[in-house]
Amino acid sequence: MFLSTEHHSQILPRDAYTSHDVLEQEVDKLLVPSWHAVAVKSELPHDGNFLTFDLYGRPLLLWKSEGEIHCFLNVCSHRYCKLTDKSCGKAERLNCQYHGWQFDETGNVRKIPDARSFRPLKQGMLGLKKYRAECCGELVFINLTDEGPSLREFLGEQYETYKSWFTPEMHTAIVVTRTIDANWKCLVENALESYHTTEVHPKTFGDSPTEEQCTHSLNEWGSSLTVDFTQEKSFRTSLDKLGHWLVGKDRHPMYHHVAHYPNVMIAHLSLYRWVECVVPISPHQSLSIVRLMCHVGQKGQLRRLWNRYLVSRWANDFLCQVGEEDAQVLTQMQMGMRSCDEPLGGLISTREERVYHFQNYVDRALNPNHSQTKRDTIPIRYQG
Repeated sequence: MFLSTEHHSQILPRDAYTSHDVLEQEVDKLLVPSWHAVAVKSELPHDGNFLTFDLYGRPLLLWKSEGEIHCFLNVCSHRYCKLTDKSCGKAERLNCQYHGWQFDETGNVRKIPDARSFRPLKQGMLGLKKYRAECCGELVFINLTDEGPSLREFLGEQYETYKSWFTPEMHTAIVVTRTIDANWKCLVENALESYHTTEVHPKTFGDSPTEEQCTHSLNEWGSSLTVDFTQEKSFRTSLDKLGHWLVGKDRHPMYHHVAHYPNVMIAHLSLYRWVECVVPISPHQSLSIVRLMCHVGQKGQLRRLWNRYLVSRWANDFLCQVGEEDAQVLTQMQMGMRSCDEPLGGLISTREERVYHFQNYVDRALNPNHSQTKRDTIPIRYQG
């Protein structure tokens, strides 16, 4: 059941989705201080493996050394060249592609070609800038600030849940980063409501679940949705039963979706787990960083390889199709936001109450002294 008793008014104005000034505030106050889910451990299976990517104008590098995953600014402290332009690779030490300076897992300089020409140079004077990197289960998170809560503190009561969902036995089926021409909040809001599924995903998801199937929870840290598919009878159900039989797992037909504000979303469905981190590029463009993991059976089973191929392929085809369907409609939504004339309306249904909750969170974070009149008149029963 939903928690709201009435529809809601739109809290955020249109310029919150189109303004460069608003985005700068969001990045500074909400996004940079937060923890970002950027990878899974299987992408860095061995010591020396590294990944590179950009966040908020910062070229970053994840590197595994002595079993630990470290995050650095991918910029040499000598003359500011990027250490590497490769998206991934393996290196015993981080080595600058320009002059060959080398750095260790602490970020300290370990080798300087022709070091005598740099005298005097104090130990640790020109180390790499290092960021916090922590793991929860197989998920790799980074934080771009030196202070603030640890990952366990940030995730709070959900930490053990995520750890149990993303375990080493899970197979990483999909690793994808997509650029979508829409404001980052549009991507988050799209994931928070099922109202659009009948129209946008008729072949992939079908009709929206009924209110009786849904359970919403609204909390200080975010919101969640649970959908009970126990009574569903469809071809999708038959496929799901077959998949569980092949893998050798008991079937639990429940879908769980958790939004950990501001921009991390985690989901659990039968054999599948996925995590998405949404990162703005500009007011009109965002990155969707997605990692999907799935059960493929116990190690040593002959059918494990077949399951791995079958499940991974199905998951890739399904997720790519859903992602393309969302990307198309979100692009149109962003174009509507940029209309010269203001349309009438701005209304949020009870089915979309998680969207209202998210907008409320953003508005309070950016405008702590903002008038509460409109928000306080909405009858809504908070949990947690």
